[in-house]
Amino acid sequence: MNKIKHLLVIAGSAISITSCQEANSEKNIAADSTATQQPAVENTQSANTKYVDLKTGQPVDLYYNSKKKRTYSESTNEPVDLYVNVATGDTIYGEGRYIVNNYIVKTADGTYKLDDGKIKIDGDDIKIKEGNKKFKMEDGEIKIKDGDEKYKVDADEEKMKTDEMKTKTEDGETKTKKD
Repeated sequence: MNKIKHLLVIAGSAISITSCQEANSEKNIAADSTATQQPAVENTQSANTKYVDLKTGQPVDLYYNSKKKRTYSESTNEPVDLYVNVATGDTIYGEGRYIVNNYIVKTADGTYKLDDGKIKIDGDDIKIKEGNKKFKMEDGEIKIKDGDEKYKVDADEEKMKTDEMKTKTEDGETKTKKD
């Protein structure tokens, strides 16, 4: 039972990461409270933004280009790869606006980058690996693996497999098989 709870915590974390992505419409942005904490306007001045560019270590005003799915500095119009939201303390990956706390490393030259051993982001796809736990979101499908336990969900079905049982939900109908 603890492993199932642990899988649900991982799934919840993954959902919070994905909820910070840029939505395709202003209606979706307004409905997503996490996303609205990030700059969601295109090419407009932000009067009192409180962000720090991790590359420069300096405060920066930002804007997000939803077509390119990139965050840019208002003063230089250059992409900002990683920045900190001072109000929340979150570290954010500027391409897609994922919260990447604990998934960055400081390089030998003093800059920061995503920890390739823990996280990979390619467009809307994301893979996270930590110990024997894995999370993958690709092509609208989410997969979570924790040791021998697995969880998979897509638009049509949901599956969960543990040592004790297998559960499948499809079209609102749930089937459980105990081993």
